[in-house]
Amino acid sequence: MFVDCVFEEQLRMRSTSLQAIFLGGCELSGLEGEELRVEQDLQLCEGSRVAQPINLERATISESLSFSGASLGPVDGAALIANDMTIGGHLLLSNDFLAAGAVSMRRMHIGGALYCARGKFMNPRGTALVLDDAQIEGNVLLSQGFKARGEVSLLRARMGGFLYCAHGAFENPGATALAADNVVIGGRAFLGEWFNAKGAVLLRDASIGGDLYCVGGICQNPGGIALDAERIRVGGSVRMHTRFLAQGAVRLAGATIGGTLNCTGGQFENRGGVALTAEGATVGGDVVLGSGFRAESSVCFDRATIGGVLDVKDARCDGVSMKGLRFIEAI
Repeated sequence: MFVDCVFEEQLRMRSTSLQAIFLGGCELSGLEGEELRVEQDLQLCEGSRVAQPINLERATISESLSFSGASLGPVDGAALIANDMTIGGHLLLSNDFLAAGAVSMRRMHIGGALYCARGKFMNPRGTALVLDDAQIEGNVLLSQGFKARGEVSLLRARMGGFLYCAHGAFENPGATALAADNVVIGGRAFLGEWFNAKGAVLLRDASIGGDLYCVGGICQNPGGIALDAERIRVGGSVRMHTRFLAQGAVRLAGATIGGTLNCTGGQFENRGGVALTAEGATVGGDVVLGSGFRAESSVCFDRATIGGVLDVKDARCDGVSMKGLRFIEAI
């Protein structure tokens, strides 16, 4: 246990075995902890500052890992490297956590939740947070003051619980803000309630056990793709209604949706292109483009299959294409 201590040299813990580590309010030049083994918690928190990168590749923490309130960097490249790491409990990068440099956690295994509320990940024009091929048994919370400048990548990640991004800010204008192609989410994907992406959101070939909930969410990529969810599989409903705003194309081509597709009150802006396409999609319930739906351009449901009704009453758009659209009682 170290409290309010200063380490002038890097703290070296390669292949070390310890019971627990607590560093509170400390200043570190860096931390080398490849293949470190900790039987309980590792906590580097309470205002601790680390000037050089932290390397925890292939480390094993039997309980939880907390960086809550810590500041890492600024560095060129990665501020935290934790590829192939195993955590038995929770991972906390929250409560004013700041990484000025990339956070790389490829192939990480987390036995509990990943909690990043009020965490800031800053690597403009690069990748801010990488969780490619990670496995998280619990929930993933990138919410309530979460902010990323640079791409957040969740490619092929697997989550046993839900993905919750309410009040999260994902900023990478002109590029990809959130990359979650081939992600597997056991519960609901919550990209609503002031979720704000400046840059493309990619959910191609993703699998979501519950709803894709975008109510009150904002996806901004004018002139490009705002939300690309081609071939997505959603066990529940897709909810893009009530204050949902997309500036750029929304693609649901080839999607499979078990419940309804509800866009009532949603606003879709893509001048000169198709605003919303669900070409070849399969929807088990109703498709509702009801009162308050606005599309600056056209909507496409060519060759889609709908198990309920298509409601476009009071919807405002340049046109709805329905070539080869099929209706069946049950899917």
